[in-house]
Amino acid sequence: MLKSLELVGYRGFREYSLTALSRVNLLVGRNNCGKSSVLEGAYLLATGGDPAVASEIAWQRGEVIIASDNRERYRGEAYPVISHFFHGHEFGPRSRFTIRSEGGGEITVQIVTLQELSDTAERQALLFEDIGQEGLGPTLAVLVQASAEGAARAFPPLPVTDEGAVTQPRHSRFGRALRGDVKVGLPVEFISPDSLQPRSMSEMWNRVLTDGRESEVIDALRILEPTLQNVFFLSGETAFRYAGRAGVLAAFAGSRRRDPLGSHGDGMRRLLALSLALIRSQGGILLIDEVDTGLHYSVMGDMWHLIVQAAIDSDVQVFATTHSLDCVKGLAWLCDNHPRLGSSVALQKIDSASDEAVGLDAEQIVMAVSQGMEVR
Repeated sequence: MLKSLELVGYRGFREYSLTALSRVNLLVGRNNCGKSSVLEGAYLLATGGDPAVASEIAWQRGEVIIASDNRERYRGEAYPVISHFFHGHEFGPRSRFTIRSEGGGEITVQIVTLQELSDTAERQALLFEDIGQEGLGPTLAVLVQASAEGAARAFPPLPVTDEGAVTQPRHSRFGRALRGDVKVGLPVEFISPDSLQPRSMSEMWNRVLTDGRESEVIDALRILEPTLQNVFFLSGETAFRYAGRAGVLAAFAGSRRRDPLGSHGDGMRRLLALSLALIRSQGGILLIDEVDTGLHYSVMGDMWHLIVQAAIDSDVQVFATTHSLDCVKGLAWLCDNHPRLGSSVALQKIDSASDEAVGLDAEQIVMAVSQGMEVR
């Protein structure tokens, strides 16, 4: 597990640290305080600075640029932009950020000019052979270095424009890497407020079936629908072509009909995503943005029981965010009523105006909620 997390020069943090991390960590704080940036930092660190993860983060935030050059092949194509990853949006030669952790190693991402690369001219030409769109040609390069447990790893230099756009065509070797064909580091899953796409959940379900863990998923969904008997994922392209929430059916006791899971609300989809991701990230890290999305306040305690118990059983470290006081109260309920599980829980209050998060353990969470203290 990550025992601590330090971000230096990453997004809104000049220097920021979280200490005394636990098995399950709830991040709270005001809007725009950096909770999502902390999740991203853990994501990048756990995957060793994988370029595919950086690209995914930029796409999730809408940090893209649209090509407008005269070459028909690239006109209108969108490319991820990484300039916003650096503190103060200051991007250029010698810009850099570092993310490190006790128990999780360190990654450093820095920007250099093409002339600073120590490769041969022939290799540089090969590196940038399929780039050169008018107005979007590379002028800089991203260097990623990662170290963990005495081992070091460096990705090949990644060419970028002076605006920070990663402009590799999708058919190039870098395009393949940025699509996620190459993955390193720990098993990591990231759940956004929109949960997971059906195709992604279907792939996770295959892992559940292989490991014989369907009952864990069904038990999780019964938090909302006690009569649920089973879930089914439709195969083929048709199920996913017309609607982003299609392709998943649910069967209930007393009925032969199998309903689309979406007919039973966003809460069912959220619990399905949570339970599948907890299994898929076994031995790694699960990151959940707005963990309580789609769930009623009355099930917050049960939700936390599911997450903490599964995290212990599957050896997963969880980082989750929320704005909800009910979500915090649900965590306090768990800590008070299930002290064994509570010993694996911590709350971290994020404030970008400070240089360190304020951490609360289980006893402090219960005390703060019982006394009506505002911990968010």
